[in-house]
Amino acid sequence: MCGLYDDAVVALNTSVSDPAGARRLGKASIGLSVAGIVISVIIIITWAALIATSPTSPTSPTSSCPYSYNGICYDHKDYVGTYGSCYSGVRSGSYCYY
Repeated sequence: MCGLYDDAVVALNTSVSDPAGARRLGKASIGLSVAGIVISVIIIITWAALIATSPTSPTSPTSSCPYSYNGICYDHKDYVGTYGSCYSGVRSGSYCYY
């Protein structure tokens, strides 16, 4: 326990006996903190922009067309299997687009 106390006293005495060094460390600490905040804000803005422009995003311009077949937009895509039929849709393979 005394060793820990001695280290704290040495550190305190060092900072008091070297005010210019303590000031440099303080400025470096503030600079690193500001840089960390700026980088975090940039990452959050970039992340939000990527989410907003992803094709599956609700705010994306392409989200109004959930299914596309032959360049035509359809609201629904149902699996009908090999022998199923599409009464009011367009069949493609085992799927029906409505």
